[in-house]
Amino acid sequence: LKGYWLKQLHSFVSLMARKASTKACQLPAWFGFLGLVFLQLVVVLLVFAAYSDHLNEHLNTEISLLKRIGQRALLKHDGAGVTVHESAAERSLAAAPAGDAPSTLAAAVEAPVVLPKKIEEPAASSQPKNLLKASRPKSEEPAEVPSAKLKEGGHTIKWEKHELKSCQGYANEDSHERSLEDSKAACLKNDACVAIECPHGKDNFCTLRSHSNVIDYSGSDCYELLEVNKDGKIITVRVHPDYNKLLKEYPFQQVTTQTGQQVNIILVRSHMSAGQRRLYQKYKNDILFLGISSMNDYPLNSPDGTDYLGMFPGFLHMMREPEKHFPPHVKTLLMSQSDFSLPDYPERDYSVPRKYDFTYSASDCDVHNDCNGWCGWSKNWSFVKEALVVMCGEMNMTGVLVATKDKADKMACSIPASCKGKMIQTTYLADQRRYFDYLKRSRFAFLPQVHDASPRVSTQALALDVPILMNWHIMGGWKYVAPETGEFFHDMSDFRTSLKKILKGADTPGAYTPRKWVLNHYGNEQSGKRLFDFVMEHFSDRVKLPKGTKSLLA
Repeated sequence: LKGYWLKQLHSFVSLMARKASTKACQLPAWFGFLGLVFLQLVVVLLVFAAYSDHLNEHLNTEISLLKRIGQRALLKHDGAGVTVHESAAERSLAAAPAGDAPSTLAAAVEAPVVLPKKIEEPAASSQPKNLLKASRPKSEEPAEVPSAKLKEGGHTIKWEKHELKSCQGYANEDSHERSLEDSKAACLKNDACVAIECPHGKDNFCTLRSHSNVIDYSGSDCYELLEVNKDGKIITVRVHPDYNKLLKEYPFQQVTTQTGQQVNIILVRSHMSAGQRRLYQKYKNDILFLGISSMNDYPLNSPDGTDYLGMFPGFLHMMREPEKHFPPHVKTLLMSQSDFSLPDYPERDYSVPRKYDFTYSASDCDVHNDCNGWCGWSKNWSFVKEALVVMCGEMNMTGVLVATKDKADKMACSIPASCKGKMIQTTYLADQRRYFDYLKRSRFAFLPQVHDASPRVSTQALALDVPILMNWHIMGGWKYVAPETGEFFHDMSDFRTSLKKILKGADTPGAYTPRKWVLNHYGNEQSGKRLFDFVMEHFSDRVKLPKGTKSLLA
């Protein structure tokens, strides 16, 4: 930069000299002018020199950040399940004010950026379908840290290094970068910390991590915290080596702590095939398997006669009277998959009118059969068509029928003629935000289904401050209907009455308070604590949880 300004000064002086030589009569004036210009430039150069070291240090800092993009890339997953890389430097660039962009980008152009050769998928995704004998990732022998002792029992802390592996999730959102030694000390003070990640081959720019289940990544090394007892035995909580391979089978679902660390519990969310039942029998003594209501009538009405009600030592169910179904040895908890992971939306603004009267969520797997198939049965499409006659013909209502068109957007499930121009039929909405956009502009959500153990759309609607109109006969989800959240109907005999009631209440501020109610009763914070208490009360002898565990998430 200083060279640039000197070059400009030289060009300017040369220009002035040429002009002065052609106008000799004006030399005294030119000399005076040049003298003033010279003095001004000297002042500018002195000021610039005073700040140049500071500016160069700032630019070098930005260049250094960009050089570490490849080394400090962090794996994360977006809503669609796509794996992407983002480093601390990239996040600082994204968060920089608009006015800082030119200098930051200039530094990026100048600096050689080291990027990963290949974005690698987690190791589990490349494993074969069948369960082979597990092998641990390549790692060094655990290095003992003699000065580091746990408060309880005097157990020794060791750090097992997994080269070219990534351990996920910041511990308690601590993204501060430290040296490896400082990170080890900080990790022992952080209840959520179970590992440390550093750039591959480096002992600085390390961060505390909440997951020790490593995945392949060429840009980093993971140091796993291990607790070793006086006999030299590793007593740190680890999931079974085949845990993640089992999760490749649809019925098997993981359980994590509030920080996202997997625990040695698997939830079984649907009926199993013969092969999946064999896997369950193989691992049931090593992993705690619990049933959970998630799909259709499960655990009732098994298609092959298998008894799921007594299969597991515990079941998270959706039944009004569980004691009539489960045998005495099965511990039960009224809990469904839809109790967790609520969307975060603000409460309703009643000054903004709703565009639609209702939204209904279907499934598109049998659109080509006019919704007469498994999907239509599970979403009670036959009743929906009866209800639409009343909603469109008698009450002139408008609505959105989600996923009642095929993915090509060419065919749609048939609806009554009186609904023409009043109903919007959509394809399956892969981007859930589009569904939420329809939902939050509706006066209520319509749930006519019966064979649904865990209707996620019900708690999603409530979280968006939208009341629900629900079929009383639904297998699960009935627990979400309260005076604050919506109305039941039994069949067409009381459908009109319930419909008029919810339409009136939906436009009356304070008549329903669905968002407040659902956040007080469900979501990760409430449901996670209940599941943790359930496991601790009944299965503390079967499963050991990581340090700092306060809740369990399904």
